[in-house]
Amino acid sequence: MKVVAAFINSEQASLAAARLESAGIEVEIRDANTVSMNWLWAPAIGGIKVAVPDENVADARLILDAPAESEGILKCPHCGSSDGAVRTLSPVAAILLAFNIPVPFELQKANCRQCGRSYGITAHPHWQKAHSSKTAAAEIPLAR
Repeated sequence: MKVVAAFINSEQASLAAARLESAGIEVEIRDANTVSMNWLWAPAIGGIKVAVPDENVADARLILDAPAESEGILKCPHCGSSDGAVRTLSPVAAILLAFNIPVPFELQKANCRQCGRSYGITAHPHWQKAHSSKTAAAEIPLAR
């Protein structure tokens, strides 16, 4: 197994691993537990590493270097940029969570890094299908 990428946090490493696994490449994530215990060690140990079998190194690098196929759900309606960030916790969400009331995805907001304006975001279409009363979870297509 050879390391094809290294990341500073486990979320990025898991996303890269999921992209490789969806292409049928066996993946091993290394040092995630060490970094989760003490995140300051991440730069010292070279981050969280994603390793693949020797015969899949070239394919894995092509997959990881490929641009994203879609812009996703964070496209700014004001300027059209897909460089947005989901707000971590709004004051309303904080109050709801303080009283153990779940925060629905439909109430989330995002901030555009290009124009600086805020906009509402909705749940991912697959999530909406899975949680609607008319659609069974078995009808949702899974990534292969």
